[in-house]
Amino acid sequence: MLQGPEYRNRSTDAIISEDVYFDSVGHTYRALSWLDIAKRNRNVSAFQYATLEVRLAIENLMFEEILMSVGHELDKAEYEKCKGSSTKLKKILRRLSPDYEKLVEFTRIINSVNPNAPPLISWDHGRLMKLWGKVSDFLHWQGTVDETYDSAGWFEDAIKLTEEAALHIWENLHQGYSGVLMPAKMQPEIRDYWEKFRNGKVDAKTVERIAGITLPVLNKRIRKPGNT
Repeated sequence: MLQGPEYRNRSTDAIISEDVYFDSVGHTYRALSWLDIAKRNRNVSAFQYATLEVRLAIENLMFEEILMSVGHELDKAEYEKCKGSSTKLKKILRRLSPDYEKLVEFTRIINSVNPNAPPLISWDHGRLMKLWGKVSDFLHWQGTVDETYDSAGWFEDAIKLTEEAALHIWENLHQGYSGVLMPAKMQPEIRDYWEKFRNGKVDAKTVERIAGITLPVLNKRIRKPGNT
């Protein structure tokens, strides 16, 4: 597991001024930092900041998944559709890269027989969007103060749900790296089996067996002078 920065016992000044990155990692880091303050001090404002950061973390993560699936092929028009349409991000990903989940699985199979490959993360997009919806509820009026923020039970449950979402992202992010093999950059032999796997003509076991035979040959080819 990759080592991440400590989010506990940070001051408010540190949260808003230190290591401020506006990506899925940065937003999750701040969310957990705010949640820590909310739990320690029963601070409602810190909890609200945390819910906003979790939501932004999921939105950024889904957009990062889109970028990985299509690379530089994401044009300006598609980029504009992603902005301000968080509930449509999963649909946009499915439309731009309908085989993305299979491509992630294929990449993991190839990596499993490559000792030099980094560990990869697989994201459950359906779960991410469900967590996004649940956390988003806390950014809207939930009822009177005595039923919500002044209610110990309600506040504890809200903290628990928001923390579940933040930790799901944080722990996955520290298990490995997001990434897939881009079909356009695959070696011809690997691309051939990707197409067969994508169309259901070969199964995971076959891909694993062929990769074990093919990768050593491909690695020697790539390492030859003049090859990339």
